[in-house]
Amino acid sequence: MADRETLLRPFASSIHAKASALRQLELDTRERARVLESISDDIEKCTNFVRADVSERALDRARPLDVDLRTATWHDQPRFDPGRRVFHLEHIVPVSTIRHACLEAPSDSAVLEILAPSLRVAWVLKDEDSVLTRLGYRSRRQDPEAAYREAKISLVPRDT
Repeated sequence: MADRETLLRPFASSIHAKASALRQLELDTRERARVLESISDDIEKCTNFVRADVSERALDRARPLDVDLRTATWHDQPRFDPGRRVFHLEHIVPVSTIRHACLEAPSDSAVLEILAPSLRVAWVLKDEDSVLTRLGYRSRRQDPEAAYREAKISLVPRDT
């Protein structure tokens, strides 16, 4: 299995190329929106290569289903959560925040340095995600850990 940095490198190159295109090309509003959307899609796909954190409540809910949420991806979810009604795979650092930082990066390597620590996801329950949204943290979180504390979402330490 390839290491995470090796997997992320082509995504970093793609993101940097698209960010460069945004700076260098004269794009209309629709074209610009599609390039930005494509960068966001790349960032979302990168999260398939990271181990998820899990809220205490989501872990409790997954136990009877015999599902290890730490290794489950968004693509696996329909097998244990038909209709995606119970669980939500939450980007701890919002995709929009990561994208904004990547747009300013001067090189592929700089994008990779942004991606590596920022790609964090957590399985939470739908109602926990709703609390984050209600508190105004849907896509803006200056301090993700503080947002989770305020929403009373407790993530299980990774070593348990």
